[in-house]
Amino acid sequence: MKILGTLFFVLFLQGCWLTTPVESMPWNLAPLTAFGAAEVVSYAATDKFVGDHVSSIITGKNCSIERKLSGEGKYCMTEFELFEAEHSRYNVRKVYCYRSLATSTCYYEPSPNKTDVLIGVYDKPIY
Repeated sequence: MKILGTLFFVLFLQGCWLTTPVESMPWNLAPLTAFGAAEVVSYAATDKFVGDHVSSIITGKNCSIERKLSGEGKYCMTEFELFEAEHSRYNVRKVYCYRSLATSTCYYEPSPNKTDVLIGVYDKPIY
């Protein structure tokens, strides 16, 4: 992967050709403009970027940077892993924990008291 990244920067980012309009491209677009348009169209149509599609073709898995950054799973997942992630074996319930005198106190709903200091919110599995 490091070799591909280095090759990309050496070959494609030499100078300013990315931002200069090219006569051979449709409507005399700059390569960077065409790539940006391709990214926008790809994301609008499939909720995945062009790089995600390339990674999916190479690995044979479903790859999505949005899923990775949101914490919903790995970058590339098999169809079985996606099914398990969507259909979990248990439900979750939000638990809100507040600071009290000796220990923390947790509730299933946010406290209506404005003076309570929220320590954290976590998901509790309900089997």
